[in-house]
Amino acid sequence: MIYHFISFKAFLRLAITVILLTFLVNTSYARPNIAYEYQLKAVFLYNFVYFVRWPPIAFSKKYANFNICVLGKDPFEKELDMAVENETVDRRIVKIIRLKNITHASSCQILFVSKSERNNLRKIYAYLQRYPILTVSDIKNFAIKGGMVEFYNVGRRVRFYIAPNNAKAVGLKISANLLYIAKLVGYEKNY
Repeated sequence: MIYHFISFKAFLRLAITVILLTFLVNTSYARPNIAYEYQLKAVFLYNFVYFVRWPPIAFSKKYANFNICVLGKDPFEKELDMAVENETVDRRIVKIIRLKNITHASSCQILFVSKSERNNLRKIYAYLQRYPILTVSDIKNFAIKGGMVEFYNVGRRVRFYIAPNNAKAVGLKISANLLYIAKLVGYEKNY
């Protein structure tokens, strides 16, 4: 079963974001410059909040902050902070938290795993399997090995894989609209 639960406004927001990002990116096949690449990833990362449903246990209290966390060396610098500045989601203030250790991730709703953590993935996956946290990274094969969303580049464009069954296993529900624009990995028809 695929979930259809986002509002028209949220779908329109994603569509406009994808269209703008497609037209703003030069069509040459050179690798995007790193700063621009992470601007795009920051926008996508924030917009994922509108296309994933978290269970109530993901929050410590009714209007707890919505935490987007970065584990390891932060590749976004100020870009992620700028993407969420003064934003709220369902009356929750969106906060950016930078973590040095996975054991501090239990209060995150979205966790971006930096490339600096590639040697710790087994430990990270093992720790997170009990929490409803959307895991995102640009580490190669991240989604195949146990993560949920993996950014990758096609020429100068940033795209992403989604492993919907990995999200479902921890109680997250991903909108069909987001699944439609991603490449799916580890997908079984019963989702």
